[in-house]
Parts: sequence; C-alpha cells; structure tokens
Amino acid sequence: MRSFIVLACFCAVAYAQFGSFGQNSGFQQNSRFGSSQSSFSNQQSATNKQRGSQPSAFDNQRGSQPSAFGNQRGSQPSAFGNQRGSQQSAFGGTQNRYQQPQQSAFASQPSRGQSAGSCREKNERSPVPGSCDRYIECINGTAEEKLCPDGLLFNSNVNFNVYPCQYPNEVQCLERSSLQPPQPTEDCPHQFGYFKLGDARNCSGFRTCVNGVGYDLTCPEGLAFSSETYRCEWPDTVADCDAEAFLGFRCPDVPISKELGAPAGYRFYRSDVNCQKYFLCIDGRPRVLGCGGDNAFDELTSSCVSADEVAACPNELKAAAARSREDEKQRLAKELTVKSSPQQKRRF
Repeated sequence: MRSFIVLACFCAVAYAQFGSFGQNSGFQQNSRFGSSQSSFSNQQSATNKQRGSQPSAFDNQRGSQPSAFGNQRGSQPSAFGNQRGSQQSAFGGTQNRYQQPQQSAFASQPSRGQSAGSCREKNERSPVPGSCDRYIECINGTAEEKLCPDGLLFNSNVNFNVYPCQYPNEVQCLERSSLQPPQPTEDCPHQFGYFKLGDARNCSGFRTCVNGVGYDLTCPEGLAFSSETYRCEWPDTVADCDAEAFLGFRCPDVPISKELGAPAGYRFYRSDVNCQKYFLCIDGRPRVLGCGGDNAFDELTSSCVSADEVAACPNELKAAAARSREDEKQRLAKELTVKSSPQQKRRF
C-alpha cells in the first residue's frame, strides 16, 4: 500500500512538470512560427518598397500574376489586349496600374507618314502624306525629310538598304498624287526617266535621261518601246503603237467555218521581201521573228531550214547555205574518220 501511494505521487509530479512543458513548448513553437511569418512579411514589404508598387512578371508564379504583358491565367489584363475574358487593354476599357507604363510608351510613338522629327524605328523610311516623291528617312532615330530626283518616285516597299527613289513603272502612288514641279532640259522633260521617240508607225525608239542628259536607244528588231512598262515589248501589246504599220505586215483574214467556227491557235507567214523573216499572227495581230545563219523559213513545215531548200530565197543566200551544208558534211566525215582509226581505238 505504501508503494502504491509513492508511485501515485511520483506520477503526479511528473505530469505537472512534463505536461506544462509540452504546452508551453507548443505555444513557443507557434509564437516562433508567427514571428517567422512576421519577419518574412517584413522582408517582403521592404522588397516591395524598393521595387515600388509594380510587381514583376516573375513575381507570384501562381495567383493573379499582374504583369505588363498580361496574366496567363484569369482575366489576363495586358497592354496588348486579352484573348479571353473581358479583353482589357492599355488602349481602351478597364485599366490598372500595371498597364500605365505600357500605355505611355506606345502613346508617345507617332504613326507613319507624320512630319519630320518623328521616328517609329531607328532606321526606316515613310512617305509624306499626299506626296509621291517626298519621304521621311530615319537614321539612328533622327528624322529628315527628303525629295527624290525629278522624274523618280518614292517606293515604300523596298528594303532599307535599297535606294527608294525609282522609276514610275515600279511605284504605285495611289492617293499620293502630289509631285514636285518638273525640271526639264533641252533633251529631257524630266531629269530622270525613259521617254518614247517617234510616232505610232515608228515605235522602237526611246530616250533615257540621266541628270537631264538624254541618250537615244532603239529596241531590238520587231519590238516596240512601251511607255507603261519602260521595256521593249511585242508591238501588238503596246497601246500607242500601230503594229501593222510598224512591221509592214497585216495578218490575212482567216475564213470562219459555219460548222467549226473560227480557226483556233496561231498561224505563220513568210515575209514577201525577206525569206529569213516570218510573221506570227495571234488573234489577227502580227509579230515578226527570224531565222538565224544561212537558214530561211519554210511555210510547208512552219520551221527554219537551210536557205538552199527554200525557192523564194535569193541565189546568193542559197549558195552560201549550200557551202555551209557541204562544210558541215566534211567536218562530220573527218570526225568519223578520226574516231574509227586504229590509233584512236588503242587509246581505249
């Protein structure tokens, strides 16, 4: 009995000491955790004070993630608009403090085509509104208004490393119709350009002007200069050229069959004055072509053959063609002899 009383007293003393210690320890741990949280909050507050009131796009990987570039989750407020939700944007609708720097940055950028002194990019060119030969050039962010040489137009579609003033056939002015006054010389109506010479019966001549100095040129035989494309074209495609008068040939009328209708395709006709020339008629309009060397056009085969086979050719051309054919035969015979010789066989 005495032993039981002693054991009970011992347990009461132990419970009083260790039980209160456990409770106090738990309380202290909670206090420590709370003070740790408070310390972390103070550190975060100090950090936010250094950064200002605008959290970075890399803060808070989860949650609302307010950022200058928008939120990948939630309502996604962004300077460039929202693809989902309410589509908040720095250019309209609901705004927040994170969008203000983006808005002010873009608002200060002028649009293309404004007066000199405004650059959207460091190196760029933009047209002056209403003008087809004036433009604004920005180099390293500094803008300068420039004027193309007389006769050339500003092409806004070329790369920055390409000279932007080009010939009118390469530029579409559209609503930019204003041009500088022309600066004609004795040779040229403009300082630069290509200009047709002659009339509708003489369509092959043209003049190129460089710094007001003219140089007269002629298209290859059978081609006419086009004032629209600045190139030598087939005369039947040039609006101000009389192809029949220019070429001296009119395509014969082809009879139309009641059963089959108009003949399809195109036709060839040998020239009456030169057996080496022939005309190609497309939709009743002529184009002139030619056979090279000692060849002439054969109407039976609609092809170029040796001139000595065409009765319409002059005797001089026939004789030259016959000699050329004989020389070619001898050359081929000599090659065959060399290839069939024993010495040539031993090499192989």
